[in-house]
Amino acid sequence: MRSLILIALLATAPAFADSISMGGKLITDGDGPGKVMQVAGKPDRVVPLETSYGGLVGERWEYYRDGKTIQIEIYDGKVRSIVETR
Repeated sequence: MRSLILIALLATAPAFADSISMGGKLITDGDGPGKVMQVAGKPDRVVPLETSYGGLVGERWEYYRDGKTIQIEIYDGKVRSIVETR
């Protein structure tokens, strides 16, 4: 029983990656927003990322594809993280 619960939790956990393939092309950590836009197109949602004082430090671009959410965080003009959830 415990192993089934663990498997269920792992199946729903977000997958962190340093790259992701979209449309047969690759987006990796360090790519610029222009490359992300070229490969993935316009994001479905853009969330500003702020400091605790309200200063803008980056953006999280969200794409909704095939029942998954792909979140790409951009800081200082470069991709810092890529997270894929189901």
